[in-house]
Amino acid sequence: MNSAVNKTGAEPERDAWAQSAELSFRFLFAIVAVLAVGWAISNCRQVPADSRAVVLRFGSVVREAGAGLLLALPRPFEYVLVLPAANRPIEFDVVDNAANDGISVNPRDNTGLWLTGDMSVVRLRGRFFYEITDANAYVLSAAHVAPALGRVFATSALAVTARRDLDTILVARPERNVGSDRTRIGRESLRGDLVAEMNRRLDSLAKHGVSLGVRVSRVDLLPAIPAEAKAAFDSVLYSLQQAQTGIAQARTQAEMMLQKANQERDRMLTDAQARGEEQVTQARARTAAILALSTDSQGLSSDMLARQLYQEQVVPILGQAGKVFSADAAGATRLILPAGEQH
Repeated sequence: MNSAVNKTGAEPERDAWAQSAELSFRFLFAIVAVLAVGWAISNCRQVPADSRAVVLRFGSVVREAGAGLLLALPRPFEYVLVLPAANRPIEFDVVDNAANDGISVNPRDNTGLWLTGDMSVVRLRGRFFYEITDANAYVLSAAHVAPALGRVFATSALAVTARRDLDTILVARPERNVGSDRTRIGRESLRGDLVAEMNRRLDSLAKHGVSLGVRVSRVDLLPAIPAEAKAAFDSVLYSLQQAQTGIAQARTQAEMMLQKANQERDRMLTDAQARGEEQVTQARARTAAILALSTDSQGLSSDMLARQLYQEQVVPILGQAGKVFSADAAGATRLILPAGEQH
């Protein structure tokens, strides 16, 4: 009796455990199936319009896909790397370790200083933009792209600045004819020359089989000079401005003195001409009688002309004198009264 009861009671218990195990297995199977499906489609993604995807299979590039839906095997079979499109520029900042604008005693802090062709020092700060032209080469060199671009920029900047003087890089010495065509064109072509030099070195790397798969499209620079040199240039510019101010003042004073001298010369010439005309007029007035007499006495002898002139002139002269004494050859003195007195 007891054995029958135990037998009938154990069967329902085993059926319950079997059902629980079956449900658990089904639940785990569903989870594994979901995970498997998720893993199978994990590399299926949407590539944005401004990007492209590179598919790597066990580390090697197998294909490149543009924008749109990408189907790829799950990891670790295939790995999908999304990159910018070919016409999308990537920014790269130029590293400058300087704590300030001066020259540091630590050479590592002077990495942004470059020597120019006239033995001056210039600091280049800014950024450049590059585009991925070869996705395969870029992916294979991904770990080396950033340091390689930094070195390419450094060597290119060294070559470009060494071919220029300071005035064709930035306006540091305005007194040295910075407005000339040569200096203006040199400053405008600095960025273009730097881009061309960087691309030339990147092409040289590609020819030697170590292509980075990139090409520089634009460079934005902010040239500057160290603080010590700037202070010296400012001092020279201030001295030149002071000298130019003094020269301008001296020219103004010289012009004022010249104007005064011209005025004095004109006044003296006018006075001299007036006095000369007055003297000429007086001389003409004094000689008018003689000229008239000589005109009226044509045909007379010179003695008669002189006697007539004496007789006409002596009477007014004697009329102005009070008394006139005269001595003859014998020493006798006679009193000669003015004309008009009767004795």
